[in-house]
Order: sequence, then C-alpha cells, then structure tokens
Amino acid sequence: MKVKEMIKENNRLREQMTPFNRSYLEDMILVLRASRVDSLRTEELLLEAAQQILQAQKKGKTATQVFGNDPQAYFKEVIESTPSRPARSKLNYYLMIPWTAFTLLFGIMAIVSFISEWTTGSTGMFSQISLFTLLSVGLGSIVFIEMIMKWMASLSDTDAPQVGKFDIKAFGVYIGIAVVVIYAGLYLSQLFPPFPISPWVSLIVSTAGLIGLKFIFLKK
Repeated sequence: MKVKEMIKENNRLREQMTPFNRSYLEDMILVLRASRVDSLRTEELLLEAAQQILQAQKKGKTATQVFGNDPQAYFKEVIESTPSRPARSKLNYYLMIPWTAFTLLFGIMAIVSFISEWTTGSTGMFSQISLFTLLSVGLGSIVFIEMIMKWMASLSDTDAPQVGKFDIKAFGVYIGIAVVVIYAGLYLSQLFPPFPISPWVSLIVSTAGLIGLKFIFLKK
C-alpha cells in the first residue's frame, strides 16, 4: 500500500474506535510523525497499531491494555534505532532555507524596482538594502520554517489541527532567536546603513539563486 492509501485506511479504522482508543492512537500519530522515522514506515506502524487496537477493542480491551500507558514507549525502540539525518543533509537543509528566502527577496526587489521605474521614473525604496534586512531574512526564514514544521507535525492524518502538548522549550528557543535577530539587526543598522543596489543586480542575484537551488540543493 502507498502512504496515502494507508492514511485513508487508518482513518477508516479510527472511525470504528471508542473515543479513548481514538485519542490514544492520535497520540501515537503525533509521536511517530514528529520522529525521524520515514513516512512509509511511519504509516505502516500506525496502521498495524490501529488494527491491533480494533482487535483488542472487539474483545473489550482498551489501547492501554495492549500498548501500555505511554503511547511513545511502544515505538521507542523503532525511533531510537532509526539513524539520524546525515550532518551533510542537515547542513543542506538549513542552507537551503535562507538561500530560497534571499532568492525570493532579490527577485521581488528586482520586479518591484523595474515596475516602479517604469511607472514613476524612480526605483524607490526597493533599490536599496541593509545588513539588518539580510540578517532578518536569513535567520528569520529558518525560525519561521522550523515553527511551520513543528505545527505540521501536530496535524492529524485528516490535515485538521489537533490539540497536542505545547512544547514551551522549543517555543522559547524560537522567540529567543527572534529577539536576538531583532536587536542585532537594530544595532547593525546603525553601524551599516542601507546601501544602493541596482535592479539589474537584484535580478542577477535572484537568477543565480534559482540556478543554485536547482543544481545544488534540488539535484537528484
């Protein structure tokens, strides 16, 4: 079965569960989908768990009687035995995010500058950039994507947000990084004021960024 087919089957089985068993399985879903286990193996394990829960339910048993009180404990061995993402892969991931952000930034600057020059005769504010902007876009894009990924990991297989445990530690780290970026940017903006940049330079940088994305980060 493909991943989507397993998700659909899991949905069907969940509809047959008691509220307690369904809630237990949803906790399992959150644990596995937030782990480093690949998506195919994740859905295989979840489908097996759903089938076991239903079989036990028909015998009058609950999910805790099958898997224990901690939904995470059942998958602990599988999660721990799954190798971490290679360091190179992590590096590429965290480089690709700001790379993409800068590509979009300079692309937008080039387009808006050309339109402004054509309509008003002046390139306007998009013909200059500061170190504060570069720092904010670079680090801010990583923080933003990480928060989005955390949120997506909390979604159910029906793509509907579920109420889960609030990770105050991770949230605090993201807020701390954002505060550091803002204050560092304000300090740097005083030391390094905005400098002019030609729309053609922005266009060249954006084009180079697109080429880099294709041949460096998205190559097969």
